[in-house]
Amino acid sequence: MKNFKINFMIGLISLIFFYSGQKLCFAQKDGDDIVIGKYKMIHSHLIKEDRLLLIHLPSEYENTQLAYPVLYLLYGQDINDYFAEAVIISEKLGSTGEIPPLIIIGVANTNRYRDNLPAKIRGRDDSGGADNFISFFEEELIPYVDRSYRTKDFRILAGPQAGAVFCLYALITKPEFFNAVLSENPFMNPENSEFLYPRTEAFFKNRKSFKNFLYIKCEKNERPQDLEYAESLARLLESEKPEGFRFRVEFREPSGYFIAPLPFREGLRQLFAGHKLPEDFQTNTVKDIIDYYEKLSEEYSFAVDPPSLALTFEGDKLSRQGKIKEAIELFEYQLSLYPKSLNAFWQLGETYRGMGDLEKAREHYRAFLNIRDTDVAMIQQRLNMVERMISGSAAYRIEQEIRKNGIQAGLKKYKEIRSNPHSELYFEEREFNAMGYRLMRAGRNKDAIEVFKLNVELHSGSANVYDSLAEAYMNSGDTERAIKNYKKSLELNPDNNNAKEMLEKLEKK
Repeated sequence: MKNFKINFMIGLISLIFFYSGQKLCFAQKDGDDIVIGKYKMIHSHLIKEDRLLLIHLPSEYENTQLAYPVLYLLYGQDINDYFAEAVIISEKLGSTGEIPPLIIIGVANTNRYRDNLPAKIRGRDDSGGADNFISFFEEELIPYVDRSYRTKDFRILAGPQAGAVFCLYALITKPEFFNAVLSENPFMNPENSEFLYPRTEAFFKNRKSFKNFLYIKCEKNERPQDLEYAESLARLLESEKPEGFRFRVEFREPSGYFIAPLPFREGLRQLFAGHKLPEDFQTNTVKDIIDYYEKLSEEYSFAVDPPSLALTFEGDKLSRQGKIKEAIELFEYQLSLYPKSLNAFWQLGETYRGMGDLEKAREHYRAFLNIRDTDVAMIQQRLNMVERMISGSAAYRIEQEIRKNGIQAGLKKYKEIRSNPHSELYFEEREFNAMGYRLMRAGRNKDAIEVFKLNVELHSGSANVYDSLAEAYMNSGDTERAIKNYKKSLELNPDNNNAKEMLEKLEKK
């Protein structure tokens, strides 16, 4: 009776089990802080002051050599209101493959009106220094981040409050700096609205192509004049939209928060639409996935790496379709991008075990446990099983002989082991049964019959061994022997519904 299908269900469970297993070492102690990033102080010669940065690297960063897009977040010192939310949303969306994982650089304020506003406002003579702040990004901050971290040439600017003004101003002043902007309503006060809107209008009316992205979120309880500017901007962008430009100006019901949230989730999902493989995507080989993300790279204008979880799911699909070679190639490709992918090691271990290649299965289980050694009872159990078979299984040695020299050599090996009074090898029904089904799946039905016959000889009181032998005879077209063995199986186990169903079919022929 077939028993190998259960591996697929265990594999699917494991995808969930190892879903968030990227932070792999648990060296924290009682009382340690929970950390989502690091503080970094850099000195700005342009602004003549130190600037505090809050830096979050993707959870997989230390386990790969990949580069990542960068999200620059203004008002970065507001951890609870902005920075933590950006981290949580980017990690959630990144881990599922909806977006690429992001490096997040929170830029703390020192003088928000000076740095974020392009025009002076009443009562603040120090305001209106946005051009200098843009120079800080261009000449100091972005080069520093690119030197210090593995970054892709793709930058997102996110700005709340006065930072929203800076976001739109930076987009139209230095459009090559930021590929995408996520912000609140940039028309927050009369002086800057009057300054910014006509310049924005002129920019878009004179721009034929612009492969950038803009997402603005407004709450409907804002000042009417601010909302009017935002509505005018939406109409302008609709009528004067340059080729390749994507945008959304959204008007929402009030959130009820004193500090309104930034549209991280909605904006990032729209910005990276298509990053997650479509539900109906058909993977035949790893090249299909590589081709998909190469096309997406052209659309995004940076090299997009296939998400690790997508590779796991697509490889699992190939395994369930019986495309074992293609699945192995895909999981190996996954490890080339993500050398510490638990899912890839687990799937390869399971795949090789299912093929009877126990040395390779052991290699991948061990690799898994070298990375993560806690809460892994299932993997340790698999490894123990494989090591037990390698060291003491008669079925394993016989299968190795069959692989090398054919079925007759395997049968000879069986007789040698059985006749050796000093042999400590064990003969397990389940292992011989699995060997037989591997041979059947490989199209070697006659060889499978011989293996199932050995299992009948070894375990003549088991209903299952007769059921499996009957199936092999049925597949070979030997109806008489199939019926005989199904009847024997049913005699030993009257509740064997599979044997009942097969007999009913065979006896109708």
